[in-house]
Amino acid sequence: MSPRNLPRSYSPASSSPEGSMPSKCTSSTSSASIILTDTEMEHCNQHDDLNKFIPVGVIYWRIPTVNSTSEAGSPHMYCPEADSLRILENSGWIKLMVGEEAAGGWMSARVYVRPEEMIPTLPHRSYQRLRRALREIMAKLDTSADAWNGLIELDRVKGAGNTNGEGETLFYIFNTLESPNPEAICVADSWARAAITSIMYSNDENDEYFGVQGLITKLYPYQQRSAALMIQKEVEPSLSLDPRLQALQGPTGSKYYYDRTEGTVFQEPKFYSNVTGGILAETMGYGKTLICLAVILATRGHMPSIPSEYVSVHPVRGKTGSLMEMAAAAAGAYSLPWAYHFGRLEADGMHYGKCLTACARNRGSYTITRTPKYGRRNTASSRDSSITVHITSASLVVVPPNLVDHWLAEIAKHTEGLKVLVLRDINDKTPPAAELLKYDIVLFSQARFKKESGGFSAAAPVTYSSPLRALHWLRIIVDEGHNFAGTGGKSSSVYMLDKLQVERRWVVSGTPSKGLYGIEISLAAEGSFDSASDEAKASDILNDRKNPQNVLHEELKRVENLRSMVVDFLNLKPWANSRAADPANWTKYMTPIGPGGKRIMSSSLRSTLQSLVVRHRSEDLHRELPLPKLHNEVVYLEPTFYDRASLNLFILRIVVNTITSERSDEDYLFHPKNRKHLSQLMNNLRLAGFWWPAMETETIQGTTLKVARQYLEKNMFRMADKELVLLRQAIITGETILSCSPRNALCQREEIGIFVENFPEHARGFWAIDESAEYQEPLLLGLSLAREAQKFVTAHLCSMDPGEGLAGAGLRAKQLRYKKLETVNKSSASRNSEEGIVHRSKPEKSINAATSRTKSLPADSSLKKARVIGTVSAKLTYLLEKVLEFQDSEKIIIFYESENTAFWIAEGLELLGTDFRIYASTLKPSQKSEYLSVFNEGESVRVLLMDLRQAAHGLHIAAASRVYIVNPIWDPNIESQAIKRAHRISQSRPVYVETLVLKGTLEEKMLKRRKQMSSTEMQHAEKDMLDDNTMSYIIQNEGFLPLPDDLRSPSPAFLKSPLGLFDRHELPIPGDYDIPIHSPVQQVMGRMPELILDSPTPDKKRRLTSFLEFDLLTDSPGKNSPKRRQESRNEEYVNQNGIKFISPRSTPRRRRTSSNLLSSPGTSSNGNSVQI
Repeated sequence: MSPRNLPRSYSPASSSPEGSMPSKCTSSTSSASIILTDTEMEHCNQHDDLNKFIPVGVIYWRIPTVNSTSEAGSPHMYCPEADSLRILENSGWIKLMVGEEAAGGWMSARVYVRPEEMIPTLPHRSYQRLRRALREIMAKLDTSADAWNGLIELDRVKGAGNTNGEGETLFYIFNTLESPNPEAICVADSWARAAITSIMYSNDENDEYFGVQGLITKLYPYQQRSAALMIQKEVEPSLSLDPRLQALQGPTGSKYYYDRTEGTVFQEPKFYSNVTGGILAETMGYGKTLICLAVILATRGHMPSIPSEYVSVHPVRGKTGSLMEMAAAAAGAYSLPWAYHFGRLEADGMHYGKCLTACARNRGSYTITRTPKYGRRNTASSRDSSITVHITSASLVVVPPNLVDHWLAEIAKHTEGLKVLVLRDINDKTPPAAELLKYDIVLFSQARFKKESGGFSAAAPVTYSSPLRALHWLRIIVDEGHNFAGTGGKSSSVYMLDKLQVERRWVVSGTPSKGLYGIEISLAAEGSFDSASDEAKASDILNDRKNPQNVLHEELKRVENLRSMVVDFLNLKPWANSRAADPANWTKYMTPIGPGGKRIMSSSLRSTLQSLVVRHRSEDLHRELPLPKLHNEVVYLEPTFYDRASLNLFILRIVVNTITSERSDEDYLFHPKNRKHLSQLMNNLRLAGFWWPAMETETIQGTTLKVARQYLEKNMFRMADKELVLLRQAIITGETILSCSPRNALCQREEIGIFVENFPEHARGFWAIDESAEYQEPLLLGLSLAREAQKFVTAHLCSMDPGEGLAGAGLRAKQLRYKKLETVNKSSASRNSEEGIVHRSKPEKSINAATSRTKSLPADSSLKKARVIGTVSAKLTYLLEKVLEFQDSEKIIIFYESENTAFWIAEGLELLGTDFRIYASTLKPSQKSEYLSVFNEGESVRVLLMDLRQAAHGLHIAAASRVYIVNPIWDPNIESQAIKRAHRISQSRPVYVETLVLKGTLEEKMLKRRKQMSSTEMQHAEKDMLDDNTMSYIIQNEGFLPLPDDLRSPSPAFLKSPLGLFDRHELPIPGDYDIPIHSPVQQVMGRMPELILDSPTPDKKRRLTSFLEFDLLTDSPGKNSPKRRQESRNEEYVNQNGIKFISPRSTPRRRRTSSNLLSSPGTSSNGNSVQI
């Protein structure tokens, strides 16, 4: 609606909508003269001092026509706010100035509001009623200057504080916060100002006075700024406008402050002091630990202030003290950094030992007296009614268990002279308070700090008084503290912290909360990354993810999760105010209800985060310190028959269920009630892309295929042609896969297969995984059994013939392994399929005796001809090739998602003779720290297998420059977190990341879909791919992968260069050991001495892994494995060494060779006709 040419005059009036009735209007089309009665004039005179009111805007209402008598008697018909205006004006809360009638029958009135400071105290009920009325009026105002001057435009935005803005996401706010800009001149405290200056000029080599004492590493400029700003926030916290208030400008240009949620208007602002601390959120790998150490060193010796309520104004001495004692007492009482002062003097050669002793003796202290509590649960509190607290300059540092060693390494690397106490294990005892005063840092693991809480919880009595309570700490730093405060309520660690006296509080995390992470995390998953060329891409991502409306539900939950850190841990006011100190409700104000009745993002969220977060923008960091180039690529591999068979069995389940359930009711796998089962099935399908040896012959044959055949028989003539063809294809595919003898043998033994050519003839039958194909070339072996063959030969390298006894060893290895397997399967019948998995986390060690020589396989040994040419898994083959290619020059990380996958890769690495470690969730924290240290600092360990779930936060693995992701990851943020373990500030090499994907499979389609999705779509479905409708449709319509015609000897994934099976390991020999020379007679008549390899893991603990369930709708292979057929024992004898030999047949079959690993169709290995 266009503005009307109105300038017109305004005059005072009482309740204007009622005062503008037709009886008081001179004309409905001309200017209306407002006629005031004597009573109304008297009422106006009582409120004619407009200086006591704030002009806030103009409100409109329509004037009824003269003939509209019904409307004239009901003001609500033309002004719904009539009652609110009347009670507010009658109560003196507002003042109205009514203008002339505009063309079209519209009236307007200027609204003046009495500020909250001038409103008298009223009964609560009356106050709330008036507050609701004012909130209603403020939401209907036109606050523009044009409206104030008489130009009506009804389409203009209405409501004080309302805008057309759509808000900002947490992601956008976090990445556009202002970079640190410390100003030492703004700090009043001279000691803190000196600390900031020492950090900012710590790299100045021309001035020996400046610099942080004890810091031996030069800081990057951005680290200097971050550390300096942290100190500035600690000692000179800025003032922030009460986040409940909006700073608004009235139509006349006057400023006022409005609480839109409560409906209060203030003439003067209300400020709160920001916290003495905050969130250090520099991006991953940019030295947050070093920044914290610089802050600790720069303020070493600084003391926390004694709280004002505990300050003793006129302490009384028992006798007159010496001048030194009185000076020392004054230094303690005023929290002067005497330790820092005398330490600087000592560094210059001046020693003041007596002064230091006096200051330590007169250390500042105060007494906290608590009111005794009564009741059965609080009987112990009477003994704890008062406590004397001494101030200390030490810092508490609380870190995850796996980062304790990282902190110790950083302290040793970057600092000198720090006194550190480490409390890592649960049973570590906290020293007395007097001893704690000696340390600069008390380093806790999170688990150990949690135990320190003792009985400090809401539901338990006080049973333990921690020595930490007897000290007033300078600061606490919680590394990776995003979960420290808890989410559903206060954690026990926060309850403990509430009992402590700590002046400064810091959370250290590159991702403080869900949704708060750097743009570089998103860029890492985009592909190749170059610091100098990706600013435009970063800008596009930011703009794409700015609007929160499409992901409002998720954003609101993230804001609520942020509350625990801000309120419970950091104690930010007014959110953390007590009930008696005007507390603010986080949910009500940070996610207020908008004009449409739905919650929206608060405009004060940005200012709140800016007051807390210390973080540089990505573009500022990259211009200052570019990282090496990141190459993130997808490697597409051709799946083997075995890969196709595993994936097809999963697709078989989906296809048969989809058709036979007719896509309806709860039988349908995609029914909402089956979401848990479907998610498990899809997770297992993803894992099958590496290898899935589950043996469900009975389940597939007896259930899935049986249901499919019965449905086909009953409904053949009413089925659609497409579904009829698909169901027949499913039945044929299932029967074909289940008839494959090599795969059945691997599944029955729960093995992953490798193909070996030229395996010793006399031992083939005893090591072959499939006895029916023992003379087939190449020979199919289980990888674990192949490792046993390797170990046997290696242990006998000092023999004249290391291969002697290999046949009997194969028989024994089979019996032991598969007997254990049966035991594991029986014992796991009532457990989850991956529960209790035990695997080696590092290679087996050789003998412990001191060695100076090694023995290798002789060059003329026939065992050298045995070579591994491939595996049944395309991904395992590729990984083995890449490890062989790069292990000598680079270090490698392999990310896995299943314990079984880790087990098989570890077996493959042992086959190569590669030194590795497995960073698994089952490891103790001490082992995790040890493995990281060995991998980062040592030269022997070349490969680190890492559980993807363990790679999210805090780990520094910049020693690796090659990263392999076994299965494609749906959530790009998780992928980026894993990549950033290696792509960090101390990385000196380009980082190469490869994600392994099988061509033409569902995982290729999944990755393609993920890359096509917009940021909004990804945020909706980042937890589960099934949340994406497009991906769900792709899964429902996934077809079968084609299979080869001949399945008796399917082709493996070939290695580019075959590798020796028996010549990859050497036998360490003690220096004083003489290798005996034996004649052939001795070899026959006597047993040669052996050197047996020691294993760091006892046999009873080296159980075989059990496997994931195929899906939750059927039994897992580890629960009810099919009965294994009895092996024929036609011939049996025991040699002179006590080894029992069992021949599987009386006469050997003729060895069959095939250059292309394919047999003639329809013919078995013994020449008999077989049916596929």
